[in-house]
Amino acid sequence: MNFTSHNILLNNGTQTLGNSQELLSHSGLWTSIEKTIDLFFPKSIEARAKMRVADLGCLEGGYTVEFARLGFQSLGIEARKENLSKCNYVKSNLSLPNLNFVQDDVRNLPDYGKFDIVLCYGLLYHLNDPVNFINIMSNCTNKLLLLNTHFSPEQDIRYNLGLLNNYLIAPLQKRTGLFEHQKNFRLTSMLKNEGYRGRWYKEWNKKEKTEKVEKLLWASYNNNRSFWLCKKDLTNALHNAGFHSVFEQFNYTGGQIPENYSHFLNRSMFVAVKHT
Repeated sequence: MNFTSHNILLNNGTQTLGNSQELLSHSGLWTSIEKTIDLFFPKSIEARAKMRVADLGCLEGGYTVEFARLGFQSLGIEARKENLSKCNYVKSNLSLPNLNFVQDDVRNLPDYGKFDIVLCYGLLYHLNDPVNFINIMSNCTNKLLLLNTHFSPEQDIRYNLGLLNNYLIAPLQKRTGLFEHQKNFRLTSMLKNEGYRGRWYKEWNKKEKTEKVEKLLWASYNNNRSFWLCKKDLTNALHNAGFHSVFEQFNYTGGQIPENYSHFLNRSMFVAVKHT
């Protein structure tokens, strides 16, 4: 089975990406998540056994597994059949009765009830209605949302150049890295969507066959373009959705994630909390 991202230690001692890759459980990203969880939740297995976690767009299930290992009732939701088969393979090779996966569109999250923790890692920037989805997540979150996402830069002259950037500057920078202090994602100029500022990103061609889209394991599932909110608009949307406090976490780099990751990719980890 060909894993592309999550290196998970199985019961028999093997790892899904092999021994040369860092385990997901040892990564800077996961350890930062675990530290945040310890701030807001009791550490006892008995207490955590009564709490629920949703991992949205869980890919190969690595983060869902780690939540289950911490004692939470953990549900991974994944739209693509190929990814879900990897999740179920992992489940079958672990002894974690509190670990479960379902194949579904994450927009159907309300069908699965409420969760104490929601993890949205690498998903929001693949949606064409991110503000609507933030509201969906808020309605299903009792306490904590962990959101790792790209955001749209406020100022980047390249994205005002349209076709010149898409077909000349971006390909040149991809090949050479010339003057590319921030990655060129070929975004649009600044626009508004759902009442918030951001830029559009093309995921795949609108006329693409369903079979090919199904094979794009790291792309959006049912919308061919996505909307990247500006950072301030993103935090405003989180507040407006009902989260009382929104923080930015900075200690998720390290290991395989380089120190310039946040700046180069216009990406960060946001922690949104509901006070009880």
